[in-house]
Amino acid sequence: HALYGHYEKTFALWQQDGIEVPPVFIVVCNNTSTSKLVYDYISGFHRQSEDGRTTFEQGRLALFRNYDDYGNPLPRPRTLLIDSEQLESGEALDPEFRKAAADEIERFRRELVERTGDRRKADGITDQDLLREVMNTVGKKGRLGEPIRCVVSVSMLTEGWDANTVTHILGVRAFGTQLLCEQVVGRGLRRQSY
Repeated sequence: HALYGHYEKTFALWQQDGIEVPPVFIVVCNNTSTSKLVYDYISGFHRQSEDGRTTFEQGRLALFRNYDDYGNPLPRPRTLLIDSEQLESGEALDPEFRKAAADEIERFRRELVERTGDRRKADGITDQDLLREVMNTVGKKGRLGEPIRCVVSVSMLTEGWDANTVTHILGVRAFGTQLLCEQVVGRGLRRQSY
């Protein structure tokens, strides 16, 4: 919570300075069970009870919530869970996301055609394709990842991920090698603004 308090101050300063994309807070977890628990705690979730009733649990960190005060998902998520289980689940994104991000998805579709020349692939974009594109465009204005404020991950943000809006990193795991530690810390060294 202390690190989140520092993020709140950074967020306010970025807004004051007119930086349009939000700063990004990364939580690096040890496994997919931990990442799902952390993600739910941060962003909010609906809990199914044994008798079939559903109750809403609001995310504990206001700037990272993916739900409004009534338990409705925000059209564009603020927190992203990115791990192998999430990518393979087939339930990567809320259906409302496609509607809210229609312009950015269309831009991604056009770029995919330009890169690959394969219109069928572009027309058949899956939720997993979109989730990867969100992750790859975190902090980039006008792209799918622009509104992301928090990324909860397991071994997904090492080499090749170049978001320059990362301001805070929380490791909820042991880093067994210096290289892994350096890769994760490196996510916060490409800062757009200090």
